[in-house]
Amino acid sequence: MGIARLILRRITTSVIVVLIFVVLGAVLFWFGGGPRYVLEGIFAARLQQPVHFAADPEWRWGKQQLRITLVGLRVGSAAHPQFSASRLMVALGWHSLLHGQMQPRQIVLDAPVLNGPWKGVANAGGAALSLPGKMIIRDGTLRWSGVAGHTLSLTAVNGQVLAKGPSQLAGGWHWRGKVGRWHFAAEMAPAVVARNIFLQVGTTIDPMLLQVTIPALQSTVKDMVVPALRIRWQARGHGQAHLRLQALRLNMAQSQLAVQDGALIVGDELALQVRAVDLNWKVLRGHLAYQVTIRRLPQLATRWGLPLPKLTDPDALQRLTSTGTVQLDNPHFQWIVTQGELDHSAWMGKISGTWRPLAIDVNLSVARLNLGRYMPAPQAGNAARLPALPQQWPVTGEIHVAKLLWGKMRARDLIIRSTNSKAQP
Repeated sequence: MGIARLILRRITTSVIVVLIFVVLGAVLFWFGGGPRYVLEGIFAARLQQPVHFAADPEWRWGKQQLRITLVGLRVGSAAHPQFSASRLMVALGWHSLLHGQMQPRQIVLDAPVLNGPWKGVANAGGAALSLPGKMIIRDGTLRWSGVAGHTLSLTAVNGQVLAKGPSQLAGGWHWRGKVGRWHFAAEMAPAVVARNIFLQVGTTIDPMLLQVTIPALQSTVKDMVVPALRIRWQARGHGQAHLRLQALRLNMAQSQLAVQDGALIVGDELALQVRAVDLNWKVLRGHLAYQVTIRRLPQLATRWGLPLPKLTDPDALQRLTSTGTVQLDNPHFQWIVTQGELDHSAWMGKISGTWRPLAIDVNLSVARLNLGRYMPAPQAGNAARLPALPQQWPVTGEIHVAKLLWGKMRARDLIIRSTNSKAQP
């Protein structure tokens, strides 16, 4: 009995000593910044980016949730951070934590700054956090480089995003030396990703410069589906434009875009309709059917920075129509015009070739061509001269003109051939 008591006493003493060391180690770990370094390591592993906190996390234990506050969060290097926030608060429910799930009830971001595009990995072996039930953003900033060669900046971003219910964000924008305000609203719903999506972008002169309306946004296993999309652009002194798309299907992983039907109207100068669009923008492969009407080509070309040579008849090139199909198979292309009209002259045919190297083959038929409307007619006794072609002219093929008019000249069944095919690389 004495030996047993001695052994039991020693075991008890050893357990107490071990517990003291465990408690002491836990205290030193907690107050020595251990949780901070653990969290930094977890986020760094998930995001594959350096993660730094300016201070130890602040923990608040509630009956229903755990609130973690991080001060001075930085993702990325100190010289070039990808993301930073002066304060980040995450509220986690005990029910989800006890089931091993990181499902935030709420996230509050104070002065977040995101410098895109993102260079790390957003989901490496599992997401760091799932989407919260509620996210509040205060005085946020987004800088995204490479948007048409310039940096797009969104500043003073304020609002909230709800997993279920109405969400709103608003702020200022700066791009290509222009500034303005923007507003975004949407309603998140379980059956769809979002509905009643509305985006408005404006400037001081044009407060409603751009408006985007999406009644519903759906998501399948692979695709993002937009049953209807409407975009309206209106600038003072520059007219207005409307874009309408039906049954838009987008697969970012495969760089695939499909549209059942669409229409683009720019003032009364351009009306374009497309159908059965199927395009892979990464490899430039796809097809579409189209119908287009263009009015006042010279004025439209000048507005787009493509001035045309001076025409003999100022009323020429006032209306161009075309109906057909376009097929792309990098580097090949094929444009088939089943029906077209230019200045009341019918035309049709096919234009095909490659763009690397540039080589174009033309096979067109024109019912009636009056050259006098586009260039001066030859004087009596002088030979007719057409404009000289460049030394490197990558166009081959022929144009069949059923009836040609040029001043006093008349010709029928004229064939214009091009055989100089020195393609430019």
